[in-house]
Amino acid sequence: MHSEWVGITGITGWVSPEYAEGKKIQDICGFRVTTYFIEDVKLLWDIFERKYEKVDEANDVLTQENKEIFKPVHKNLVCRMNGADTKTLYELSSFYNNDNVYKLIDNTFEIQFRTTLSEGWHEIDHVLRYKCKSDWDDFLEEWRMLNGIYAILETSDNTLKSLFDDLSYQHYRNHNWEAMLRTKFRLKFIKEHLNENICSIFNKNNELAKNIFRIDRQEIIEKVAFSKLHIPISFDNLVYLLNCLVIKNSEIENLQPTNITKDFEIYLS
Repeated sequence: MHSEWVGITGITGWVSPEYAEGKKIQDICGFRVTTYFIEDVKLLWDIFERKYEKVDEANDVLTQENKEIFKPVHKNLVCRMNGADTKTLYELSSFYNNDNVYKLIDNTFEIQFRTTLSEGWHEIDHVLRYKCKSDWDDFLEEWRMLNGIYAILETSDNTLKSLFDDLSYQHYRNHNWEAMLRTKFRLKFIKEHLNENICSIFNKNNELAKNIFRIDRQEIIEKVAFSKLHIPISFDNLVYLLNCLVIKNSEIENLQPTNITKDFEIYLS
């Protein structure tokens, strides 16, 4: 997975009538999460929705009513800041309160969710269509073609996940354990090979390796996300984590470094 900070947008002296009438600006602060795989968009959406107070959302879903219409998918969350962040925001807004412009903001922030493949398309669309829609008024075919490019990218997102799912299974069949872990869990691992002793355990106990392969990736990521566990993402540490949460194999546990064991006891008990 991969994330990208967007930051704080600018406020100018010009104020839209809708904000002057009482609506607050909710995206003065925000960030964008860009994932390699489309399945992680939903995973991270669920995590942020549970971690923060949701105020609003733009979450396009396919329904019977809109199944014949193709348009880009928007997945944005508006959440409320916690008490400490709210205090900091209002202290800053009070300090820079020129012409009362900062009175137009509230203690919310926006999270945008994208995949790596769709990110470039959204940037082009935002700058060259969304901000100048009148340029496209007489070019309906070109409008449709731009949406069609997004359709190709959306299909590619789903195909990419299927490709790696199949690849991880082939590596499992070939007893290529490090590659199986890499393509199954699809994380950014540090450059460190899987411990040969762990490989030996998997080689002599195929049922154990099968159980590792069958673990629900999203369930593991969720459990870590809602803990305070912070360990390097290595192949060894992943196996120790999977063993601690699901497998409970004594041979693997005996290989586990003492500091990792202590972290698991503190943060995953």
